[in-house]
Amino acid sequence: MTQIFETREEWLQAAADALREPFRERASLTVPEVRIGVGWPSGGMRTRTGGQTWARAASADGVNEITVRVDIHDAVEVLSILGHELIHAALDCKGGHGKTFQRAFFLMGYVNDPKSHAVGEGLRAEYATLAASLGDYPSADGLAVAARKKKQTTRMLAFHCDKEYGGCGYAVSTTRVHADRALPVCPDPTCEKFMESMLPKSRKCNENGEEEN
Repeated sequence: MTQIFETREEWLQAAADALREPFRERASLTVPEVRIGVGWPSGGMRTRTGGQTWARAASADGVNEITVRVDIHDAVEVLSILGHELIHAALDCKGGHGKTFQRAFFLMGYVNDPKSHAVGEGLRAEYATLAASLGDYPSADGLAVAARKKKQTTRMLAFHCDKEYGGCGYAVSTTRVHADRALPVCPDPTCEKFMESMLPKSRKCNENGEEEN
């Protein structure tokens, strides 16, 4: 009978215990005692980081602390994050994502960028089997936030009093709506020139001075 875990922390701890043997057999790594919680990595909710591990020296009782993102609810993805972080814990966060980490990362069945938690098909299947044995990941009532950056709604245009044409270099930003009404004028009484648009280098103007896309 599958055990029913009431908290995500209990589920994650059981998963970590189940992964100790595969880590030893496949990557010759000993997973130490760990304390696992859910929440936001130190970069906050807008970071793409799926988890974070702290070295033993950061904990008063010398135990690696692992955080798994609170807004991820898919059990297989959660396990892929946990497995990545357990490699860090086994190495006590030494060497970052360097050669020693990478060796264990690929031996365990991860793929692509070692900074990610991308898994190959074999490891994905193993994690799916482990998730099924652990039962539902207790997050149905958890956060369901879309941690995306707020879309910029107003694009500011930069203008300057172009030194190339005798200006003083004064710069200002305004919206396209205001720029379409009238070009800004340099406030320096010795200049009082219409200010030139500072187009990004990736854009070009045609012979009439009109912006080309």
